[in-house]
Amino acid sequence: MSNVKQISVFVDNKPNNLAGVLNTLRENRINLRALSLADTSDFGIVRMIANDTEKTVDVLRGASYAVTVTEVVAISIPDSPGQLSRVLNILGEENVNVEYLYAFLGTSDKAVSFVIRVDDNAHAESVLTNAGVIQLTENDIAEM
Repeated sequence: MSNVKQISVFVDNKPNNLAGVLNTLRENRINLRALSLADTSDFGIVRMIANDTEKTVDVLRGASYAVTVTEVVAISIPDSPGQLSRVLNILGEENVNVEYLYAFLGTSDKAVSFVIRVDDNAHAESVLTNAGVIQLTENDIAEM
């Protein structure tokens, strides 16, 4: 399986709290590959893919942040109109539910990468493999 580990950090929705998380990562020389922020009026969820998952989790927990790790699927698709909708249609036709997704930069200006949280990683990976969609591993992302 090519599942990628996504780190989620829960932070109060107050000034400078997001900067505090990122400062902690900077101080520990952790490089982020992908980042998403979802918020409510009270708290935010920072979702990230880092170059070193274990170190990132240890550092954030050591700084008293509430951290969880979730396995997600990461893909790389051509940077052209309709490619993401093609992938979403493939998943939907096979009854794979997409809970959320976010984009991140890859190593090519001809492709775009996405982190996708689905209800069944194994099924999604099989469907994507059969459709010829490039799936990224943690190693692929760390080396970007």
